[in-house]
Amino acid sequence: MHISTKQLRIVFGITAIPLFCMLTGCRSYYKATNTDKNAVVQNISSAQYNNRFFILRNGASAYYMSNVLVSEDRTTMHCHLEALPPEHYLHLINGVSSNRRYKKSINEQSVLNEVHFYIPTDTSARTGGDYTLALNKVEKVEVIEKDNGRTTSSYVLGGLGIAVGALAVGSLIALALKSSCPFVSAYNDNQLQLQGEIYGGAIYPQLCRNDYIGLRMSPTPAGKLQLQISNELKENQFTDVAELLVITHDKNIKVVADEKGNLHSVALPVLPNTAIAAGKNIMPLLQNPNDDLTYKFDDTIAAAQNNNHVVLSFTKPINSTTAKLVLRLKNSYWLDMVYGKFTLGFGNQYDAFMQSQRKAPVEKLNNWKQEQQLPLTIAVQTGNGWQTQQTLTTFGPLANRETAIPIDISQVPNGKINVQLSCGFMFWEIDYAAIDFSNDATTLQVAKLLPQKATDETGKNVLPLLLKEDNIFLEQPLPGNAAIIEYAYTPLQDTAKTQTYILHAKGYYEHIREYTNAPDMTFLQQFKQPAALSNYSMALYKKAMQTDLNALVKQ
Repeated sequence: MHISTKQLRIVFGITAIPLFCMLTGCRSYYKATNTDKNAVVQNISSAQYNNRFFILRNGASAYYMSNVLVSEDRTTMHCHLEALPPEHYLHLINGVSSNRRYKKSINEQSVLNEVHFYIPTDTSARTGGDYTLALNKVEKVEVIEKDNGRTTSSYVLGGLGIAVGALAVGSLIALALKSSCPFVSAYNDNQLQLQGEIYGGAIYPQLCRNDYIGLRMSPTPAGKLQLQISNELKENQFTDVAELLVITHDKNIKVVADEKGNLHSVALPVLPNTAIAAGKNIMPLLQNPNDDLTYKFDDTIAAAQNNNHVVLSFTKPINSTTAKLVLRLKNSYWLDMVYGKFTLGFGNQYDAFMQSQRKAPVEKLNNWKQEQQLPLTIAVQTGNGWQTQQTLTTFGPLANRETAIPIDISQVPNGKINVQLSCGFMFWEIDYAAIDFSNDATTLQVAKLLPQKATDETGKNVLPLLLKEDNIFLEQPLPGNAAIIEYAYTPLQDTAKTQTYILHAKGYYEHIREYTNAPDMTFLQQFKQPAALSNYSMALYKKAMQTDLNALVKQ
């Protein structure tokens, strides 16, 4: 059974707010009221704004805002506008009649997940198109919540001014994402653009690691290359080094880093002949990058057998012994939610658990992650069975990352290459897959740039902390901590060449949780078993889907 994108949105909203609530036949109330700017500032860091469903209220029209990204200066918000699903019509009707009631069904309680952005009529907004919202045009933001004693929160931006108003809305969007890795933005096309995350999964000091992320960059007006490393969520983040690789190469190739930082040229990527998951060809999901179509490892039957995978088949050139698998992928927000519910089981003993984990051997921590199927495992079929080539560490859910995986095909008979990708239930999302048999280019010119200037959000010089790997870290303990880093740059003179930019960073981060519930030791015991987290993920999904079916029967 596979989940459509629409189903995933619905299920994700239900499970996040909350999954285990009891269904009753009575009506409950929600409320959206206006508050002054002091209330905005006071509540902007509240965790209650996680996992929201964003709606653009464009005059008399309404659209679902997907793939939301906020500019680093917090003045614009880019999204893709889609038709509003029927389960999110309730406030469009009740907001006019002031009848703020909803049934505790999957359809009507979806209203509790909504954030409404009100703007004057803009004729450029249309279903199916990309849209950039200037936040100074936002008249009001309504955050819809359950009315416990007729209380709720709403945000009014009128009269706040561009800078403050844009910051308020931008912060709200950032907080609508759950915990993630340190955010990386790079200056490109006259603005800082959020582009991904670094050292995902390195949540203990002993897991501190090097990471390599490709960036889209262009020089600032001052002729520098500029990027930002920021903490946007409840985490304590530590960065040891921020080295920028500038690779000059021929225009007819692409340069991609593997997980260890080795550079590979991609000259002739070949799509799979087939991509089979649970007996179905899912090639349409993998053949075009950036098309918002992904394979989500969402087959419940395969997951129940701990065999959730997709097999990519390629034609093998005669006598080829090596190749590069090229993937564009990320972790899912679903995984973020599942892991959050797992840690909730520690309750008010979460800090004690984290303290004990900081003393655990690296091998033990990595073995647990592997047993729980958190990494993406890449294997090749040989005459001796499936041979694991690599396991990819988690990247984070914020943005797709392109990576290259060298694979040994010397033991694969001529004819067909089968590559298997496997992980836990809905832990990863694959956007694109191809293979390249060309030899790596030998003419790459790699310049390793150290920062020339680095300042934090207060203007403090933090350059010495980022110049080398010395275990002296730039620490970012609070949301809003941000380091702007600049590099000297010599413009490319050879018009036959182009350049690729890759950030090499090293560090780790720690989640901050403020759970007040008592620990649930019975619940936690299951996670000592292999594949328990994947099984739990599937159980959450099935429970949500059953809730959906029960709600439909009652209607």
